[in-house]
Amino acid sequence: MNPLSLEIKRINISQSGELSDLLLNSSKEYSQHFIPFEFDLDSVTTAMSRAKRDMFYGIYIDNALVGFYMLRGWDAGYEIPSYGVWIAENYSSKGLSKLTLHHAISICRINEINKLMLKVHPKNLVAKKIYEDFGFVYEGIDPRIGHLIYFKDIK
Repeated sequence: MNPLSLEIKRINISQSGELSDLLLNSSKEYSQHFIPFEFDLDSVTTAMSRAKRDMFYGIYIDNALVGFYMLRGWDAGYEIPSYGVWIAENYSSKGLSKLTLHHAISICRINEINKLMLKVHPKNLVAKKIYEDFGFVYEGIDPRIGHLIYFKDIK
């Protein structure tokens, strides 16, 4: 057996079609609470084309995109970036979300960002546990969408 390769690399508008296809091919039930933007090509392209300081990273296994994470909010004027992650269902529970958290925290430290924010659906108990284990602290509810808001101090 040849081991599979794993890579996290920055992605941009040139990968928007690949990302849109990945998201659109997931089940509605699996992705129902992941709502940073619509999954169609135009919406993904628009989100990625607006990224100047915001960052998108693809998770690749043997050169195939299997997920991504974002650090967003800087382009909207926020000082604290918002972390969001989506992993294809057939690669969930393999530690990829945790890997992206380590990566995101390192990116923040390198860029002297002292705090990170995320939002999670209240029923996503697995994600809530991961975030709390990483030191994220619950600080409220987003009144627009009902997601829980968590912050982490990064030192």
